[in-house]
Amino acid sequence: MKPFLFFVLIVLSPLSVSQELPLDDFVRHGDYFDMKISPDGKHLLALARADGIVGVLFLEADTMKFVGGVRPREGDQIHSAQWINNERVIYQYAEKRLSYDRPIATGEIFATNIDGSKAEFLYGFRAGESSSGSRISKREDTRATAEIISLLEGDDDHILIIEHPWTLINNTLYDLREKIPVITKLNIYNGRKRKVENLPHPGAHVLATKDGQVNFMAWNDNDGEVYSAYRKNPDSPWIDIKSAFNTDKTLLPLAINSTSDKVYFSGDFGEKALKTVFELDLKTNNFKPVFDDISTDIIDWTLDHVTNQPIIAYSQPAKTAYHYADTENARAKLHKMLVDAFGKKTVLITSQSDDGQKLLVHVSSDINPGEFYIFNTKTMNAQFLWANRSWLDPRKMHTKQPMSFTTKDGIEVHGYLTLPTLQDDAQKPPMVVMIHGGPLGPRDYWVFDSEVQLFANRGFAVLQVNYRGSGGYGERFEELGYRQWGGKMISDIIEATQMTIDQGKVDGDRVCVYGASYGGYAALMSAVRAPDMFKCTIGYVGIYNLHYAFEYSDTMMYMGGEAYLEKVLSKDKALLDEFSPINHVSEIKANVMLLHGEKDARVPVINAEKMHEKLLAAGKQVPYLNFAKSGHGVYDERERKQLYVALLDFLKQNIGNAN
Repeated sequence: MKPFLFFVLIVLSPLSVSQELPLDDFVRHGDYFDMKISPDGKHLLALARADGIVGVLFLEADTMKFVGGVRPREGDQIHSAQWINNERVIYQYAEKRLSYDRPIATGEIFATNIDGSKAEFLYGFRAGESSSGSRISKREDTRATAEIISLLEGDDDHILIIEHPWTLINNTLYDLREKIPVITKLNIYNGRKRKVENLPHPGAHVLATKDGQVNFMAWNDNDGEVYSAYRKNPDSPWIDIKSAFNTDKTLLPLAINSTSDKVYFSGDFGEKALKTVFELDLKTNNFKPVFDDISTDIIDWTLDHVTNQPIIAYSQPAKTAYHYADTENARAKLHKMLVDAFGKKTVLITSQSDDGQKLLVHVSSDINPGEFYIFNTKTMNAQFLWANRSWLDPRKMHTKQPMSFTTKDGIEVHGYLTLPTLQDDAQKPPMVVMIHGGPLGPRDYWVFDSEVQLFANRGFAVLQVNYRGSGGYGERFEELGYRQWGGKMISDIIEATQMTIDQGKVDGDRVCVYGASYGGYAALMSAVRAPDMFKCTIGYVGIYNLHYAFEYSDTMMYMGGEAYLEKVLSKDKALLDEFSPINHVSEIKANVMLLHGEKDARVPVINAEKMHEKLLAAGKQVPYLNFAKSGHGVYDERERKQLYVALLDFLKQNIGNAN
């Protein structure tokens, strides 16, 4: 064990440097970002990017020898893949459409043996297209999105899927989840399918046992309310879970154990309504939280390879914290050892062989984009497999320092401060306040962020604030952000900025605020609320007239979309007017930059166009970059480089840098 520990410490030891790295290093997409081990532990599948194309590689687990792979047809990407048995893999596509730069998941299913034999186009809207020159056979077109819900243990030829039919609007098909879904048995060798049943609720999600029994279901209604239901068997009626098991909690099914007598749900726990995992014993109808030693939401968990019960969970009150359902469990003990060996990084057991001897371990942190190791539980040796973004040396990255403060109205708010390495220790760096999107649900995490690292490498401190309404801190904290988009949420950002300035870590006279989506909105709104605090503000795919959320956004197309916006944003005209930056142009002293994608459906480009017009009419010189093929964010690497060249130049002109 000692050689393994020594190796890890050498690889991950910090090294302070201030070298300016090439912009391309931060703009490039990751190259290795997912791996899974086969049930017998002999092979690995890996999603990897080469020449801008994401494909699947098949490798020998012991030697990393290449044994085969799948390269998607031109313009497509492979966005997910999984083992069905020791020789066969199912994978799904994302299509790069002509008018967009970002690949979009298609819901199609393909399968192949790892030696390249028996390759089949099993399911999807293009399954009936001509496949001249390809070994992939034609199938019947299906205009729906498919999700795999059970591998059907004991059935070597089929999997169980749920089909979500698409909706046709103005000659365009959308996956709106407004039609009744269908459960189907799909043959993994010839693509033939057999309908099992229709579900009673549009957009429903189900939990299936390993042999395909579907007894739990969850869905949303038009008002955005969440429901879940249970039935004893396929011939029994669906019963609301609250009634079936005498509970007042809203529970969403997650997993079922190997003996199908215990079910696991996501639900709210404690006064803060933190998200955790609950266990339901079907024999006694008793509920209990599996992980109750938490201060923030559970964000991920690991299942025991034998019992299929959650044994390890992860949260991020600051850095990654671990929670164990049973501290005496062998897998839990092993995980604790790995965490110690890797120096308290984020350590996830992502997959394992059926016999539990070989584990795939993913290690990452705020400065490490992610590395995969294969760990042998018999020899207790770890073998390094590969690193995502290997061109970035973690020792040259900058750490995210957790921060927190109490707002003027008594709310505890958390975030992160990343400081650059300065050549002159007496010098204070300029700061970029980088606001996350959402706003309700997402948050900033202690994870690697190429944008944060780019700014820090160029000499800027970066402040990230998990303002009220952010996810991860319980439902009560999220609810504090309802109808406060331009109110207390912005106040949290401003107070966090002032606190950081007062601590003397940054130059308070050189501060810029920047964000994307809601973050783009908040960047402009922060400059409205605190006109003397920010020298510049950058809005990236931001909404600047909140009325447009109801008039133009694709959110209105989805079931429950309008009800959701009314709940979290409000339809009150006076409030929407007051909270819209476009109505406060005269109050903005900061220099403004706008970035937007022409094809943005979530926040249509009219937002940037009208905001730009208003700013120009007020006599302000505003650089505005429009990316013709981009949607809600720029994906193409060449255009990403163009964006960051302009953005960094704008920052340097307005607040300089410390290098």
